[in-house]
Amino acid sequence: MRILSIDEARSVDRHTSKELGIQSETLMRNAGKAVAEKVKKMLAVDSGIRVLLLCGKGNNGGDGYAAAELLVSWGFDCFIYSSVAQNQISGEAKTFHDRCAESGLEITYELKSSDISLSDFDLILDGLLGTGIKGQVRPDTAEWIDAINESNLPILSIDIPSGVNGDSGQISGSAVKADITVTLGFLKQGIVLEPGASLAGEITVADIGYPEEAFDKLKTDKKLINHTLATQFLTPPLPDTYKHRQGKVLVIAGSIGFTGACCLTSNGALRTGAGLVIAAVPASLNIIYESKLTEVITAPLSDGGSGHFRLDDFAILEEKLEWCDTLIIGPGLGTDNESLDFAKAVLDKCSKPILIDADALRLFHGKLDLFGKLKSDFVITPHHGEAAQLLNVKKEVVAFDPFGFALEVSSKIGGTIVLKGAPTLVATDNSITANITGHQGLATGGSGDVLSGIIGSLMAQGLKPSDAAKLGALIHGEAADHLLDKHGYRGLIAEDLLDEIPTIISQYERT
Repeated sequence: MRILSIDEARSVDRHTSKELGIQSETLMRNAGKAVAEKVKKMLAVDSGIRVLLLCGKGNNGGDGYAAAELLVSWGFDCFIYSSVAQNQISGEAKTFHDRCAESGLEITYELKSSDISLSDFDLILDGLLGTGIKGQVRPDTAEWIDAINESNLPILSIDIPSGVNGDSGQISGSAVKADITVTLGFLKQGIVLEPGASLAGEITVADIGYPEEAFDKLKTDKKLINHTLATQFLTPPLPDTYKHRQGKVLVIAGSIGFTGACCLTSNGALRTGAGLVIAAVPASLNIIYESKLTEVITAPLSDGGSGHFRLDDFAILEEKLEWCDTLIIGPGLGTDNESLDFAKAVLDKCSKPILIDADALRLFHGKLDLFGKLKSDFVITPHHGEAAQLLNVKKEVVAFDPFGFALEVSSKIGGTIVLKGAPTLVATDNSITANITGHQGLATGGSGDVLSGIIGSLMAQGLKPSDAAKLGALIHGEAADHLLDKHGYRGLIAEDLLDEIPTIISQYERT
């Protein structure tokens, strides 16, 4: 399912009408039909139902007029309020406005929300503002938005809730909190990102007649994660398989005070199907790992009792680097100079696919050219704060345009980035995939370590790093979703995810 920015959507519209010969009026008629059909499904009956349509001057308003024409023909009582004077309505919106007026529909212009009783209606159709809103919502429009939000009536927004920015999902002042949003032709970035995603409610993507060729000129491929990826790769292992064939993962993680990071990462890899996992650990902490990691092999490395990695036993580690199919490095590693020197030596030596997370990312702060020296494909898994540090920018820069930021980082490092957040974005090769599974309960220590284990395990099992990243994010999010009823948002801890991973994977293995 495609995701487009405001500029990309405008480009597709121009290409469709000017080069492919599909009139904008046709698209608007189709949009109105899709909206009207959704209204009909929302309400149990159509006779006597009173629908208030709030229409702005742009295409969203035009879609509202097109929907009203159909709804009236189906027996709905429609009342149309235009937020602008009649002479400000133009283009295709004017075409459908005029058709409504000519059919006898009453249209009221520049009405204040305080002038009517919203309790007289059964549903509100929001077509006030579109995706291209800039600056603060006008006071008169803000009053309408606040009034309909307080009405307790079902609200259906056309394309995007009024007041939500179509690129960033941010709001400036007021925004409609919709029950349902019928978005037209493709998803808009603003209802994939928060807070726009939450304000949109249930999202329906309506096919309004864009041909496939309409998207040919887009420079970037942005989509929601496709569940067919899971059914394609999560098939049962061969009957004659054995543990060495199922993927060998080397985990370099954990330090004094952060042993849990190594445990969660290692067990995440095992629960995702890795045949063997070796955890390289500081020797003074090995007794902890021996007791907590029953199924994981530990490789204690001399640390002089410090609880941190040092270069003393690097020859032992070189054997493990040769043995593994994938390396995971970084969770809880430590940020002292010795630990980071150790991590750099590991990365310089490793020729296997690598997942780099957490503390190991510090090696690349402001030094993205170092990624070009890695000897194999790699995935990095930063949250917004860690991602900002990579480019020496403020966290707010990432939050304002995570799609653009993830694509920029992926291009500069020549690898795959998993930008953790709501949603989690996976960017590689000028394409980006958004994962909208999961919830705010994942904002807990260690959940990212589990994700690293999942992705690293899938890489070891033979998936391309980019595919492993997409599928790993999906499994991780769905595990959290399955646990919501049991643990709620606040009670979920990272360890809970481990037992749920096999449940998620098995549902795809059996399809």
